[in-house]
Amino acid sequence: MVGETPKTQRLMEVFNRFRRAGWHKPPLEGLKPSEIKVLFFIHRGSRNDPRGVMISAISSMMEVTSPTVTPLVRSLEKRGLVVRYPDEEDRRAVRIKLTEQGEAVTRKAQEAYTRRFTGLINYLGEEKSGQLAELLEQVYEYLDQQHRSQQDQ
Repeated sequence: MVGETPKTQRLMEVFNRFRRAGWHKPPLEGLKPSEIKVLFFIHRGSRNDPRGVMISAISSMMEVTSPTVTPLVRSLEKRGLVVRYPDEEDRRAVRIKLTEQGEAVTRKAQEAYTRRFTGLINYLGEEKSGQLAELLEQVYEYLDQQHRSQQDQ
């Protein structure tokens, strides 16, 4: 293509390899990445409020709409990983908590993610791992700026 340089080609290929490598795939079979994220956010939210979290709080943490979160919570409820119940103060509101099984699955998922990155740090070494983190932060800032400028247009 016009204007493509060898460096552009290399970056494009590397990003494509990451997509194909499956790093974005869930660490536990049978759960979607979005379901695991919901489990993580319920876990985090429940640490701040032992009564559990509301759909609106999960959607806010995930930066998606409540109608996006609701089917994910239903799916997790069917699997026995979360429970939904009315808020004691406002009966119209629904709170969500992890079940014991949900806590165990969340813990396993967190351990799997941690192993992935610990292995990467061991493979690259401390110095290169720090450099990689700095470069990825710069990549994120660049992509975020590009996204914002496209929204402004």
